[in-house]
Order: sequence, then structure tokens, then C-alpha cells
Amino acid sequence: MANHVQVLAPDGHDYLIEIAKHFDRVSASQHNSSGMSFTTGLLLGQLSVILLVIVCFKYLLLEDVRYGRKPRSFANRGVSIPAPPTKPSLPSTTTILNKTLYDVYDHTPESLDWMSVLMAQAIAQYRDDSKVNNRLIKALAEALNGGVRPDWVGHIRVTELNLGEDFPVLSRARIRPADQPAGTVRAEIDFDFNDQIMLGIETSVLINWPRPRIAALPVSLVLSVVKFQATITMQFNTIDGQQHISISTLPDFDLEFGVQSLLGARTKLEDVPKVTDLITSKLRGFFIDKCVYPNGRNIAMPTFWAKRDIYSKSQSSNNLGGGAKQK
Repeated sequence: MANHVQVLAPDGHDYLIEIAKHFDRVSASQHNSSGMSFTTGLLLGQLSVILLVIVCFKYLLLEDVRYGRKPRSFANRGVSIPAPPTKPSLPSTTTILNKTLYDVYDHTPESLDWMSVLMAQAIAQYRDDSKVNNRLIKALAEALNGGVRPDWVGHIRVTELNLGEDFPVLSRARIRPADQPAGTVRAEIDFDFNDQIMLGIETSVLINWPRPRIAALPVSLVLSVVKFQATITMQFNTIDGQQHISISTLPDFDLEFGVQSLLGARTKLEDVPKVTDLITSKLRGFFIDKCVYPNGRNIAMPTFWAKRDIYSKSQSSNNLGGGAKQK
């Protein structure tokens, strides 16, 4: 009996060890299973929250572009609906004068010495540029022999060109009420120029009767502007819906010309008074028709939206054309 107990004792000890190992394996398996369950639950929870946020963002804030934009109303929210955009009106002349503190009746005329200096520099540069390769003489010859030349005038050759050496003087700039349109103002500037701008030409007067070019009368002319004193006016006008600046001269101007003439081939007539009076009256009449108030030169003001408006019109026409084709 003693021997049997001694034999079983070692087996019982091994059995206990096996039981302990089994419990250890079960405990480790439960620990790993609980760790995996916690990680899986955490990931599933985060994923469900993200999906919920995406669904809410899509169905509450976004719209389906296939069905167009749905109209919105602020009537029930107590929010004022802005009026549709309209073209803003320009401030009146009185408002502009009040905000710039300018009295058209009592304001002292301003000196434009700085403008005279800048203009003199620009004129000096243009005079110097015109001498390069006689470019100005060539341009004048092309203009004089262009399509405006009558058929009884022969080829015109420019023989002399002098742009002078002095510069114009600007002074007494002031703002005054304009004659038209009513309620507007204009800038008035005194202009004083004493120099000699000279242009010499040679041509011939063609006699076309009884047959074309039967004879020709040689003519040599030297025209010069000796003096020009005037009041220059500038004001803004709206022409065909676009803003323009109109530049003209008041009627009380002083313009003096010098004319030297030489007529004939073998026998030459010099400085014929009738020729001088005819040319002078034609030049003054041309200047009055083109530059004296209420006539003048209208210069379109540049706009920053011209290209954009053209692009918008082209896009609208393209859209209309595409819709018509689809129909």
C-alpha cells in the first residue's frame, strides 16, 4: 500500500501542474480576446461617428446639382431681403462741390506752373523724336497726299517743317458753371503760346479743262502759326451712354497766321494778298468748326469693364445659340 501511494504521488503532482498550465492558457486567451474586443469596438465606434457626420453634412448642407438650386426664403427669419442690384446714380455737381470745398464764384484761380513744366518736357521730347529719319515730314507728306486731296491739286511735297522752340504757358485754372447741360461745371484754363510753328509745301494747281491736266500752276507756300491765346475748357459729357471729356476753346481766342506764297513758273508772284486772305480765312474757319465752343473734340474715357462686358455678351449669345440648337 505504501508503495502504491508513493507511485501515485508524482502523478498527482504532474496533474496539478497541468491544471495550472491549463488555467494560465485560458486566462491568456480571455485576456487577448478582451483586448481584441476593445480595439474592434473602438474602431467601429469611430467609424460610425464619421459616417453619421458625413450623412448629416450631405443631406442638411449640400444640394443635388442635377435638380438645380432651390429658392430660399428669409421671410420667416426676421431678416430683411436686399433689393435687386441697380446701377448707382452719380452724385450731383452740387454734392461734389460741397464735398471738395470748392466755390465756383469765390474760389481763387489756381496757377498751373507745374503743368506748364510737364507739358514743356513732353513737347521737347516729341520735337526731338520727330527729327529721327524725318519721320514727321514723311507722315505729313503721306497725310497730305491721301484720299482727301482734290483732283485739281497735284502731288504735295513737304519742303520745310519747324515745330518752334518756345513752349505754351498754362495759367488761371478755375471751375465755372457750364452752359450746357444745365447743372454741370467745366474747367477753364488760360492758354498762351507765342512762337513760330512753320510748314512749307510745294504743289501745283492743275487745269483740267478742256481736257485733264492741260496745264499746271506751280505753288509754293509757307504757313506758320505765330500766336495763339485762348481759354481752353474741359468738361465731362455722356455720349451714347459712355463718358467723354469734351475739350474746346471759348470764342474770344486770338489766332494769328503767317502766310508766304510764291506762284508761277517763269514769272513768279510773291505774297499775293488775295492768296494770303483766302488761306487765312480757310484756316480760321476750319479751327472754328472743329475746336471753338460749342464745337470741340470729344475723347472717350477709358473703362475698366469694357472687356468684361464684351465677354459677358459673347457668353450670353453663345448660351442662346446653344439653347436654340438643342431645341
